[in-house]
This record gives sequence, C-alpha cells and structure tokens, in this order.
Amino acid sequence: MTHVVAIVPAKDNVDSISATVTALLESGAIGEVLVVDDGSVDGTGESANKAGARVIELESNVGKGGAVAAGVASSGAPDNYLLVDADLGGSATHAAELLQPLLEDGAEMAIAVFPHEGRSRGFGFAKLTATELLIESTGRSFLEPLSGQRAINGPLMRSLTLAGGFGLEVGLTMDVDVAGGRIVEIPLELSHTPTGRGIRGILHRAGQLRDLMRASASRLGWRCTLESTMRAAIRRIKQWY
Repeated sequence: MTHVVAIVPAKDNVDSISATVTALLESGAIGEVLVVDDGSVDGTGESANKAGARVIELESNVGKGGAVAAGVASSGAPDNYLLVDADLGGSATHAAELLQPLLEDGAEMAIAVFPHEGRSRGFGFAKLTATELLIESTGRSFLEPLSGQRAINGPLMRSLTLAGGFGLEVGLTMDVDVAGGRIVEIPLELSHTPTGRGIRGILHRAGQLRDLMRASASRLGWRCTLESTMRAAIRRIKQWY
C-alpha cells in the first residue's frame, strides 16, 4: 500500500485543527497526519495531538514554507505527501482525492481548486500576480495558483528547496515544472475560512505578495518578477474599470 503523509502547517488554528486532522484520518488514505505547530499560542498543537496527529512544535513562527519544510524533514520517506491547510475542518476528507492522479501515474503534483463560493474574498491582486508569474515560468495559466491543498510525489518533494512563507505554493509549482513533473488541477468540495478585506486581510495579502515575489525572484530573477507583477497590476486596473 502506498504510504502517504499529510503535512498540516498550523498557526493559531485551535478552532479547526481537530476537525481537519479527524477528517484526514477518517479518509482512510493517509498513513500519518503531521501537524507542524508554527509558534501557536492558542493550544493548536495540543488539540491536534488529541485528534490523532503527530505534532512538531516550532518555538517561533517561521512561516508556511518553513513549517512545511520542517514537516518534510521529519516525515521519513513516504511515497507521497498531501499538503493541507489547517482551516479546512471536516471538508479535509476530500483533499485525499488529490492523491488519485499520483497513484494512477497521471501526475507528480495535483492542486485543489475550491468551489467559487469557497474562495477568498480579497482584492485579487496576489492571485493575479501569482498567475502572471506562473505563466512566465511554466507557460500555463492555473485556476488556483495559490491553493495550499496539494498532493506531491514523495521523492520529488524531498529533492526540492521550498520557498519561504506564503511563497511556498508558487515556488512549488515552478520547481515541479522545472523538474519535469506533470501538474494537474482538480475541483474539490473543500471549504475554509476565507480571507476578507479588513485590516487583517490586507496585511495577509501584503505578506503573501511579498513572499511570492521573493520566491519568484529567486527562480526567475527580479526583472521577470517585476515585469509580471506590473502585468498583473495592469490587468487588475482594467478589471476595475
């Protein structure tokens, strides 16, 4: 049987982590759920442990990319990985469907596409920028360039140097493409807590934009990164008007 480790980076997700872990374990497709507690102060790690996850507690917040890297380093050598955000709750059971293309030798990475009503309610600039950066890098336009729900071939994942922070997903897509990995997107019935347009949402998007630009610059260079960001800005302005 194929061995799969689900890695769940978590920062102050006590309200959802237990349901997320339980759903993953009940899917029947996961050998181990590994929660990386990224400096939480609300009991996230304890809740995850009680739900049946193995928990790695980081002393301070290192960001999403660093948390996933810590999970990979502690995972052994599974055949495949499943990356899952901590706020999926019970819908996390559907994330296991991402493994099917890998098991059927149809892809090395599968990315989840959320239902339209379940997507974040931000301003869209970070997503447009990620789209433009990936077109520049891969020649493809992805529906969900920032989706954190991914199944990835184990040996391939362990061969990569992961991008830091919120640049994780854009960096992964670029790196898997460069390595010759096949990438597919799959619509799934997932739900999470959307990032809104308040102060916290704006700060989150600003950090996300910063990190994905850094991830891109380390792979494509700053010139290509800035040109792609400018194209995204022009597209966003045209959409507004």
